[in-house]
Amino acid sequence: MNIFSTLKLFNFWLLTTILFAAVLIVLLYYFLKGRNHSGLDYHTSMKLPQGVGEEKRKHPRIEINWPVLMETSDGTVEAEIKNISLGGAFICCKKPLPLEKVFRLTVIGPDNEHLEATAKVVCSNLNVPDEKIVNRGMGVRFIKMSDRHIQLVRQIFQEGD
Repeated sequence: MNIFSTLKLFNFWLLTTILFAAVLIVLLYYFLKGRNHSGLDYHTSMKLPQGVGEEKRKHPRIEINWPVLMETSDGTVEAEIKNISLGGAFICCKKPLPLEKVFRLTVIGPDNEHLEATAKVVCSNLNVPDEKIVNRGMGVRFIKMSDRHIQLVRQIFQEGD
């Protein structure tokens, strides 16, 4: 066997090996891609780390249904507070504000008393499908509130006991 025959045989095996490896990589890619994006809803069972899923709020909340007026860049938006605490509230509204948005609001409490506050959006269910939520809205943290606002929320908790 001369050198040219040996070189041709080596090139043939080298090309065959490269072609086989390329086909194998392509097949693996499509197989794995198909499994990860099959559209099926797989649920795996896992143990959550301690503390996950536990209540993170500093203050207890109480259920209420008070009207609220939110001052946004689109103007004044009417909404409803579903629950409230000294630290924040859940505001039920058709179009929740973006996360981290700071805005002014006027809570219309008992006896039509208007309470001014400044709040920051800390969570929102804006992107959750309608069939998976009870109330469309957002969780807010109070940044600034009047003494009367604090007094009224404390009073509600005392009445609820």
